[in-house]
Parts: sequence; structure tokens; C-alpha cells
Amino acid sequence: MDLRALECFLAVAEEGSVSRAAAALHMTQPPLSVRLQTLERELGVPLLIRHGRGVELTAAGRALAERARRLFSELNTTTELVRTIGLGTRGRLTVAVGHTVSPRLLPHLIGGTMLEPGVDLVLTEDADADVVERVHRRDAHAGLLHLEPGGPGRPRHAASRARALEVAVVAREPLVAVLARTHPAAGRDRIDLAEVGGERVVVTAEAGAGLAAHLRAAWADAGRAEDARRDATSVMHALALVEAGAGVTLLPAQYSSMLWPGLVARPLRRHTAVVETAVCWRPDEDSPVLRRFLRTALSTPEPDMLAPEHARSDG
Repeated sequence: MDLRALECFLAVAEEGSVSRAAAALHMTQPPLSVRLQTLERELGVPLLIRHGRGVELTAAGRALAERARRLFSELNTTTELVRTIGLGTRGRLTVAVGHTVSPRLLPHLIGGTMLEPGVDLVLTEDADADVVERVHRRDAHAGLLHLEPGGPGRPRHAASRARALEVAVVAREPLVAVLARTHPAAGRDRIDLAEVGGERVVVTAEAGAGLAAHLRAAWADAGRAEDARRDATSVMHALALVEAGAGVTLLPAQYSSMLWPGLVARPLRRHTAVVETAVCWRPDEDSPVLRRFLRTALSTPEPDMLAPEHARSDG
């Protein structure tokens, strides 16, 4: 059954007149009458009773009109559903977020378009290795994690690349020292890790391998790789230890605005590798919602996310 013919029939049923229906459909009366006759021949039953005042529906015509209205309503709904799915404004998006990735980054990546009513957004928190594994298994469409420090010719986050995932940087930030407000060095403008007193409070690889590698490198560059340390399996536990007086920890700069009153963050005096947060995803993942998320994530201005007080100096 031709949809156009059905549309023409429904217009006649609504208008009660072939001439008025032709005007509503922006067509002349003769081709409309031909379509109606063709539809009746196809179905093998009369649909209209024609008289001088217009037309009336037969019992078969009334049944067809009722079903046609439901059909076009469902067709419109289906058309809108397909369009929104294709545009990425409807669907499910699961993002696995590494334990050490600052929550302050997330609004820049998921705000606005990802919070539309048609998008079912799910955020999970995992260790870096689990982020990679979840994306690889398609348990998550994308993952956010800290990359390990890299140098010329040295691939970063080999686990992601070994599993053939795409990896792209969405934010860069320096490390800062976090101290208890009562720490003797808390009043300094910048912290020299080689000179600051107290034990090292280290976020371990169990929380995030990428950040843990940055912390090891920073303490090693300061000549303190063998100093006493206290391990924390989460950022929050590290901060609690610092406030309790256990020592000094290092964290990405975005955590600075999340510290509670008993803690302070200070820039480092010596250069350390910039911490990079990356998004990873399967290149064969066919999800319009994911593509929309990636357009937002990869357009984020990375350096602008750092507050001025964390800018590096040569001093």
C-alpha cells in the first residue's frame, strides 16, 4: 500500500470533500481522484460514498482511516526517534572514569549536550587498568584516565595502545604540592620538593597507574625516591593523611579548588612533567552519542583550564 495514497485518502476523510482535500494537499482534484480509485481497486472494497455534498466513509473506509491515523502517528514518532539517534541527541553513553581524574574536569566534558533528556549518561569510577578493559570489552563507550609520563619515542599508556584503542588528550595540568595548613612550608609561594619537610604521601598505582607514575618521577627528580612514604589508595585518603600531619602529597592542579579548609595547594618550584588526562575509545565503536561526546571532549581548551596561580615560572 502506497503511503502517499494513504495520506491522500486520510485527507479526504478529514475534509469530507475531494476538492477541499486536494486544496489541502496542494494538488488538483483529478490526480487525487485517481489515487483514491487505485487504492480502492488495490483493497478490493469501496472506501468512500460520493454524493453532491462531498463524500462519506464506508465501514471499511472508517476502519482504514482509524488505522491510518495511528500509522502516521507511529511513523512520525519513528522518524523523530531515528533522527535524534543519528544526531547523537538520544541514546546511552557510558564513560568509565579513572579514580584519580578530578571531578572538576567532568562538567567541561559532559555539560550541555550530554545532559539532554534523550541521553542516558552513566559514569562509573575505576582504576586505570579497569577503564581500559571496560572500553575494550564494550562495557563502556569511552574512558578517562591519566597518561603515564612519556618522552621521545616512548609510547604513553601502552595498555591502551596494545588493545588498539584510540587515545587523545583532553586536559593538561601541572602537579601541585598539597600540605596541611599547619605545615611549616604552607606559607611559601612555591614548594621545592627537595627541601620541604615531612614524609611523602603517595597515591598508589592501585588508584591510578598514570598518576602514580608521575608522582614517582617527581619525587625521584627531587632526590627523594627513597625517603619514607605513606601510601594512599585514593586521592581522598591521601588528603586525609596530609591533613592529619602525615606529610606532603602531590596532585594534579585541578584538585586545588576541591581542598577543604585544613589543606593548601602550592605550585612547585622545579619543573615536573605535565599531567595529561586522556579519553580512550574503540575506533570501531559506532555510537552517534559517543561521537558527539568526543567532539565536545576534544574541543576543550586544555591550557585554559589551569588557574593563573599554577602557571610555571623559570625561577
